[in-house]
Amino acid sequence: MGNSDKLAILLVLIGALSRLLHLPPNIAAVTGVTIFAGFAIKNRWIALLVPILSMMLADFVLGWYNEVLYTYAGMAAGVFLARGFLHPLTPVRLIGVTFASSVAFFLLSNLGVFMSGYYGFTFDGFVNCYVMALPFWQNSLIADFTSTALVFGLYLLAIRAVPSTRVVD
Repeated sequence: MGNSDKLAILLVLIGALSRLLHLPPNIAAVTGVTIFAGFAIKNRWIALLVPILSMMLADFVLGWYNEVLYTYAGMAAGVFLARGFLHPLTPVRLIGVTFASSVAFFLLSNLGVFMSGYYGFTFDGFVNCYVMALPFWQNSLIADFTSTALVFGLYLLAIRAVPSTRVVD
């Protein structure tokens, strides 16, 4: 395992565990670290497992919920989007992948809410589920862009200080 993988795993663990802080609803570094894992960890399975296992650790502390698999599917989407579109890394690509990952997470995690039956299993219930989730997505978007900027900013500082941590594009 190279220095870039070790750095990525450390940043992902720290970011995913941000869920344990007492922050407003839907404010956590989950999307930022998931995107970073997809970008920086060379092995695709490790890139997928590290953020999900980190999230599982936080879920173990915070409590499990029925929709957890949908949440993890949303995280997996972020990893795959980053792996597919962030090489080479450019600001435009990073913004696009961050937004697409946020949308994918929103759609998948709220599909889990709908499938739980809380809104009923009708088309109106389906629409209502997503409409009611929009205010939470506002917080998620703020957290997604902030955490992505923070994690990638820390990465850029690290490669300046220790060039061997650079992910080869």
